[in-house]
Amino acid sequence: MTSAPLAAVLVALTLAAVLATSGAAKLRDRTATRDAFDALRVPGVVPKDAAATSLPWVELALAALLLLTPAPLLAPVAVAVLVLMLSYTALIARALGFDEPVTCSCFGSLGRHDVDRTTLARNLLLTLLAGALTWLAFAGGSVPAAVADLDSGGWWALLAAAAAAAVAVLVVGTPSSAGAGPVGELLDYERQAIPYGVLTLPGGRTSSLVELASTQARLLVMLSPGCGPCVRTAEHLDDWAARLAPAVGLLAVYPDVASAAAAPQHGRELSASEPELNVRRVFSAATPAAVLLGADGYLAGGPVAGEDAVAEFVEDVLSVLADAPSPAE
Repeated sequence: MTSAPLAAVLVALTLAAVLATSGAAKLRDRTATRDAFDALRVPGVVPKDAAATSLPWVELALAALLLLTPAPLLAPVAVAVLVLMLSYTALIARALGFDEPVTCSCFGSLGRHDVDRTTLARNLLLTLLAGALTWLAFAGGSVPAAVADLDSGGWWALLAAAAAAAVAVLVVGTPSSAGAGPVGELLDYERQAIPYGVLTLPGGRTSSLVELASTQARLLVMLSPGCGPCVRTAEHLDDWAARLAPAVGLLAVYPDVASAAAAPQHGRELSASEPELNVRRVFSAATPAAVLLGADGYLAGGPVAGEDAVAEFVEDVLSVLADAPSPAE
């Protein structure tokens, strides 16, 4: 790479941009950063609170050092970036083997949060780039030296690459809103039939979603064990259930019977489980998520995903119930 200064600069700029973006996003959403440690089940030997606090600053510092460090000192910086990317890749690969889907705020509140093969492919590519930069560093190269070696053609190519990256960010970089978005307009909700899904209720009885809602509207809150936002959402369920009753029954939907039985944040009578994750799959919902099943066999709201969106959704449902006429009227 020492004979290809443009390639060296592009590799370093790519890694530095990713690290800087990731670090800045993590600083903006410290809670999501800490939750990612739980979602990915980072081994207990890692002090999660301290690591979540320091990680954004480490990423920002590495981004700057990659671009500014001269040749003799770049090697340890490059090795640190390579170790970081290898660690991220290992955690993502391990998470793909979990029984339940995993969401992770690897870039704070930015970007996509589902952990899947695309996430793994992205991390593998970043690891390869970090490996290439490490090779450059041990070969005696550095970004300042590569920049000094650029000729006019190299500068034009670098400018074109930056423009292409900017266009890509503008075209595909803005995340689309998930689910039903703001739900203050429940009365204008486009009704759809309740899809087929099965839940295992407390006591072991199974019921389809349509059967479950045939006697009472049901608010399903989909949760995952070890998910920080899910735990915080679960802590509100007893209160929500009391406020929604008797018009709407609330159920917390967990991925299996064991996690439903072990949830300590709310009453056991609210816990249900879904065989083979069928409910969250049919709604394509990342946890925490919520959906309202109408007693008429149609969806009455949602699905919505995210801690804040679920809380807002419940408040909107409560507001609609408060405005509804009583049976005596």
